[in-house]
Amino acid sequence: MTINEIKKDGFKIHAQFKMHTSNDDTADEMTRSFGTAVISLTKIIKKLKPDIVFAGFDIGANFASAIIGAHMNIPVVHLEGGEVTGTIDESIRHATSKFAHVHLVTNAMAKQRLVKMGENSKNIFVVGNPSLDAIKNIKKIPIRELEKEFKVDFNLPVILLIQHTVTSEIKVIEKFFMETINAIKELDTQCLIISGNSDAGSRKISTIIKKSKIQNYSSLPFEKYINLLRNCSVLVGNSSSGIMEAPFLHKPSVNIGTRQDGRPKSSSIISVDYDKIQIKNAIKKTLAIKTAKRKKQSGLYGDGNSSKKITKLLETINLNKISIQKKLTY
Repeated sequence: MTINEIKKDGFKIHAQFKMHTSNDDTADEMTRSFGTAVISLTKIIKKLKPDIVFAGFDIGANFASAIIGAHMNIPVVHLEGGEVTGTIDESIRHATSKFAHVHLVTNAMAKQRLVKMGENSKNIFVVGNPSLDAIKNIKKIPIRELEKEFKVDFNLPVILLIQHTVTSEIKVIEKFFMETINAIKELDTQCLIISGNSDAGSRKISTIIKKSKIQNYSSLPFEKYINLLRNCSVLVGNSSSGIMEAPFLHKPSVNIGTRQDGRPKSSSIISVDYDKIQIKNAIKKTLAIKTAKRKKQSGLYGDGNSSKKITKLLETINLNKISIQKKLTY
């Protein structure tokens, strides 16, 4: 219910629509949902007549909004283009970039990828990751309050686990996820699991999580999640949070499998295969890192001032000079 977070921040919700047409946990349902988003958002955007369509990341609904904006001759601004990920998100992200007119990227490597894709370098701006800005402004929850709510003791090691499904690995997703679960159980360490996204295969993972009897949450408010990340010992799984937010908070992470392949990674990140022994050894290694050394770790995705850079760009950009008709630059 991210909509509650948006309302809490004082934004008005102008329209809502139901994207998922069934409860099927399949690739074809993902496709049907994307079609629903295109149809529903077309009606909404036509009515709203926005000056800009702001599309973020590698999400199907955001891709739909970019397609619509381009077709309706509305400038499309894309956040976090040029990144690489080892799942269907990779294709969605790059396709969104091809429909976008202005690109706000998190790092110089991402900018170079977009240039190689034929995007105009004059319309690509390195701004960092705005989620890091939110972290700076998150109110710190007293540690004892967190311990009471989540039934953990932060004086001892605490593992935070987020492992998404990978759509190209659906047939073996249960086997792969069990490697992680078995590693956690054998370590016999406190662990909190937060469910991943709703892509195809996610229900298989949810079933395993419930059977594991490890403490788990389908979702958490961003404020509570960041406070848990700030106080935990290590973030384990394949979430981009382990690549971006964890290093920013000087927290080590164990990156499992293929989902984040190709992304620039801080030295605090240990990448492993879907292998119980590798996962266990990596977690043990991160738990042995001394606090002083952790504080020296730094992220590669901005300094926590991205929002100001983005706002300034949107305030000053001349929409009349943006060419809606795109062409390859080579």
